[in-house]
Amino acid sequence: MADMLSIGSSAANTYKTALDVTSHNIANVSTEGYSRQRAEIMSSAPGLSSVKFSGSGSYVDTVMRIQADYIQMQLNSSNASVQRYDQQLQLSKQVEGIVSGTEDGVQVFIQSFFDSLQEAADNPTSSTSRQMVLNEAGNIESHLNNLSTVFTDTQQQVNSQIKSLSDEINDRLKTIQSVNDQVERGLASGSQPPNDLLDQRDQAILELSGYIGIKTYPQENGRIDIHTANGQLPLLSDNTITELQAKLGPYGDENRIELYATIGGEDRVVSDRITGGQLGGILDFRSNMLDVAQNELGLTMNGFVASMNWQHYQGYDLNGDAGGSLFEPLASSAIKNANNDATSDDGSGISISFNPPQPAAGFNGEPPYTPATQPATYGDKEEYLQNAFTSIGEMEPREYLMIYNGTTGNFDVYDRQNESLLLGSFANDPLNPTIIDGLEFKGDGGTYAAGDRFISKPHQDVLDQFHTLITDSDLIASRGQSQIDSNNDGLLTDEVPAPAAYGDNVNIANMANLQSKKILLSDNNGAATESLLGGFAKMTSNAGMYVRSSEIQLNAQTNVHAQMLNQRDSLSGVSLDEEAANLMKFQQAYEASAQIIATSQSIFQTLLGAVRG
Repeated sequence: MADMLSIGSSAANTYKTALDVTSHNIANVSTEGYSRQRAEIMSSAPGLSSVKFSGSGSYVDTVMRIQADYIQMQLNSSNASVQRYDQQLQLSKQVEGIVSGTEDGVQVFIQSFFDSLQEAADNPTSSTSRQMVLNEAGNIESHLNNLSTVFTDTQQQVNSQIKSLSDEINDRLKTIQSVNDQVERGLASGSQPPNDLLDQRDQAILELSGYIGIKTYPQENGRIDIHTANGQLPLLSDNTITELQAKLGPYGDENRIELYATIGGEDRVVSDRITGGQLGGILDFRSNMLDVAQNELGLTMNGFVASMNWQHYQGYDLNGDAGGSLFEPLASSAIKNANNDATSDDGSGISISFNPPQPAAGFNGEPPYTPATQPATYGDKEEYLQNAFTSIGEMEPREYLMIYNGTTGNFDVYDRQNESLLLGSFANDPLNPTIIDGLEFKGDGGTYAAGDRFISKPHQDVLDQFHTLITDSDLIASRGQSQIDSNNDGLLTDEVPAPAAYGDNVNIANMANLQSKKILLSDNNGAATESLLGGFAKMTSNAGMYVRSSEIQLNAQTNVHAQMLNQRDSLSGVSLDEEAANLMKFQQAYEASAQIIATSQSIFQTLLGAVRG
């Protein structure tokens, strides 16, 4: 009878535990990240008796957490992708709407400006038509000022989001670090895994993946290590956190927040090691949408400014004077790296401008022309103009990294996005400039140390600098070159530059024709492939492609994430119907166990009574 009592007692304990586990599941049906649990009921070891071996009841071996690590890892990955592309899409739509608007985009204002040039070409002495050219130029200036403000505000928004997300990431890492300690202690203290703690940790890791792409590495002691998605940066290793620090990048005047981490006792920029999650999406947007849009728009505007100015230099105004600068010429300076040698100059004299090669040695001077600096012949003047168009075609939508070479005494020039791409070098000598990508790079003769770094953004600077210099419509150089063949040799190229007759429209017509002339983005043969309006169209197309790509990726990753959630729910989610059925089953088993105990007690009392009787 003692065996029967033991079996009943063990069964009662077993189903009491099973009921507790079922109740716990029901209580957590709405708990985020909860994995259902199951009491693993095992048969107790049989004992010796008159019938050799007889059963001795049951017991709960463990409470199992129903979960699959591979599903959780895929869930983290898909969550990181969804959050990344969602962030990219939100920010990129914001920029696309500004630069690509069909009703108020830059190209609309440029088109209106060209229309005004054509109107002035039809009526070159009309003060109204000429004033309209300046008005439309002013509209471009106002729009670009607004654009620059939007770009600056967007950059500030990105900076703020990077700071906020880095704080969130560090907080999540601290939570995971704390749970790691609790899990390790829980596993060391007994055989039962701390299921609820494991759920809390998985949920914290899932939330972390929404902020930054990660990879997880379970350890034998129960802890979990976390690295960035590309594995290049340990965020939590041996339960030690590598915190992300959001602060100004090494080029402080750029006002660009970068992410740093302390590696080997030194703070290093790690922005390029981060992918996935909201943070990865913001960094991708900044590099591949915001910067690209500004550089491509700026390249087109540099082409616009340079081509308009240089064509304007060819003509003469109503007073018969040579045309001056219609728009502010490019003047881009260098931004120093905070880690440059303390004894080095700040590089403020290093400049990048548009100044194409003169056609021949001994040339009189550079535009804007005065009577003393006019080229000797109209042919020389035309050749200089063609050199300008050639240089415009060589422009590339880049930012430049300049590193001082202590051996040569020159500045080596790289594409900032790809430091391995050496574009050329220029002397640290203001009298010895070098043309790179159609732009003139000029040193200032300052004192520098080997490895000193500087950057320049000429195609973003032009957006901030754009300004109409002419305010008097009489100074618009609408007149062309005099057509008088003074030496009767049938050529005008050897004539001394002189204005055509009052009312002539050749030069302003040439300016209007720049609307369709291909002058941008020359191919390997030196032939320009895009007009000014084509340059805008290419920029807006690239912005649209980035938005569209983000939309496609977001839709795809959202579907993947939904599938992974369904997969996790089907495996780990709590089913109230299933738990209700278990509740009834275990309740009946518990009651039956109690009946076994009651029966054994009744029989035992009967036996005691018989013995006493």
